Amino acid sequence: MSIHFGTTGFLFEPSTWQPEMLVKLETHHVAAWSADSTLRTRFGVSLGQFLSAQTGTEVCVLHGRSIFDLEGLCAQLERLIPTETLARTVDGPKGLASILRSRNEGHARTPMMRQRFFLWHDADVLIRHDPELFGQVVEAIAGVSAELEYINDGPLIIQRCIYIGGHRLAQVARDANSLLNRWADDGPGVPFWSLVTGEESPMTALCSIDSLIESH
Repeated sequence: MSIHFGTTGFLFEPSTWQPEMLVKLETHHVAAWSADSTLRTRFGVSLGQFLSAQTGTEVCVLHGRSIFDLEGLCAQLERLIPTETLARTVDGPKGLASILRSRNEGHARTPMMRQRFFLWHDADVLIRHDPELFGQVVEAIAGVSAELEYINDGPLIIQRCIYIGGHRLAQVARDANSLLNRWADDGPGVPFWSLVTGEESPMTALCSIDSLIESH
């Protein structure tokens, strides 16, 4: 991915750590955490501005304080990504995975989408309310993203999610058994998403927002 700095400054700080984050996002989804809610907001807004300045990039901001269940997540997604029908299921032909596969083909005045980033603020709200659903959702995001990148017949699309939260998110991201770090077991043999994508596991990096910003 090429880095484009845009023509305007950022609200909180100059472009220093943001390019490093973009490089990490070439290969990983990111769980970014801080105990300081103000710092989390500062991180999310600044990163969102930076990513939006990249050519052919779509940034979908999810407001996690309103995401307690699948209805809350789908209600936000269908306002971000055009779709005729989004079923309130994770899988299935019209479920969550289907909208994650959709793409903005662009038109004469809009560059074709090459990158899509989901910026999920307060992701640990769903972890607290429904940890099982959170696991199913993050696995679908990671699985479809790998599918788009490695086995899709169309133009290459890099799709990543940046999960932003507090201690609970960090705890889940450090857990080797979390679906941020492994595919779900679905019986004997190779897990479904590993079979489909050829990837042994999802790639999620844990990032301390405090360390990242204060080091710059």
